[in-house]
Amino acid sequence: MSGSGRSRWDADVIVVGGGVAGSSAALLLGREGFRVLLVDRATFPRHKTCGEGIMPEGVAILESLGLMDDMLAAGAGLARGLRFRSHDGTWAQADFPPAGGKAACSVVIRRYELDHLLLQRAAALPNVTVREGFTVSEAVYEDGAIRGVTGRATGRLSSPETLRAPLTLAADGMHSKFHNRYGIEKTVLKRQRWGIAGHLRGVDGIEPYIEVFFQEGNEIYAAPLAGDLVLVAILVEKEGMGAFQGHLAEAYHRFLRAAPGLAERIRDSEVLPPVAARGPLGFRVDPIHRPGLLLVGDSAGFLDPITGEGMTLALKSVQAAVPIVRRALETGDASDAALAPYAAERARITHDVYKLTQLMLDVSRYPALANRAVARLSRDTALFQKLLGIVTGTSRYRDLTLRDRLALGLG
Repeated sequence: MSGSGRSRWDADVIVVGGGVAGSSAALLLGREGFRVLLVDRATFPRHKTCGEGIMPEGVAILESLGLMDDMLAAGAGLARGLRFRSHDGTWAQADFPPAGGKAACSVVIRRYELDHLLLQRAAALPNVTVREGFTVSEAVYEDGAIRGVTGRATGRLSSPETLRAPLTLAADGMHSKFHNRYGIEKTVLKRQRWGIAGHLRGVDGIEPYIEVFFQEGNEIYAAPLAGDLVLVAILVEKEGMGAFQGHLAEAYHRFLRAAPGLAERIRDSEVLPPVAARGPLGFRVDPIHRPGLLLVGDSAGFLDPITGEGMTLALKSVQAAVPIVRRALETGDASDAALAPYAAERARITHDVYKLTQLMLDVSRYPALANRAVARLSRDTALFQKLLGIVTGTSRYRDLTLRDRLALGLG
């Protein structure tokens, strides 16, 4: 964009949201020389409810951004695969298949640390401005296009401000300010699930694997961080949230102490604050672009965290958005048609993971089916690795044969 064209704007791109999607977008676009203004209502570092596991493809993106050493220094843990435990006590285990000729791993890191690292890295660029404590109220909507946002800084005496840019990226998550406005419709899925997450210190038997405990009406995820710290998240149907009424941290620990296969390992553990709940988790958004606007990360839609792909998909969707943003800014064309390729690219990125997610949701819903599936995976490591290959990008969902899918259901 020419200097004269820039004079009417506060930035080339406004990014709303400083989480994984927003901060990585600001960092990537800033490195390309664009003027980026990122706003977030929070002050960082801040806690955020999340499964905290980044699958190997997401790890590769963060490595390319030069963040691996910083993440490890901040207490990240490494997991080399997954372990499933069924209702009947059967265990299945497999490593992530190698990618690019080297071993693949997942990184587990607290969002308190990761989001702050990404935000700091973006803010260090001279052409990126970060405004924390700025709450967006609505978009600037002119002549059928988004031309920035209106909001105000934290504080009773602050006045509303209008921030203008030819392109805005909405990275403000599941409850985006852009949902159900400006022609963007959010539809919550019929099957509503909630997540409750916290950290435990002193869990016995921790190995470098993300563990998934299938139970009736819920799953429990245990993911190792550095030292003896473990992220433990519970995914529960809406109807099961009654078990978490009252003091959430106490209800969370009580629930885990009754979980088969996990209870004996957390007997002497300590729950670290905060424990937080988030939901409902599944929703669709359509469209995910409007003139002057792209939705990235969770704001563009989210199916379910059962595969642990949330942050990886956020990073991949941002990576897909960057060349489209670049073209729009260089040509001065941020029309709906110019931004439409982003929707097609995001659909391609999410297709296989969403298919696998739906398969796992179908299996996990019925205890007998989950028992048979885990029993089969315990005997068939090749099939387990084929499933893991879908989340590491080394195989496609179409590589699962009808026999494979039947095997998961028939054991």
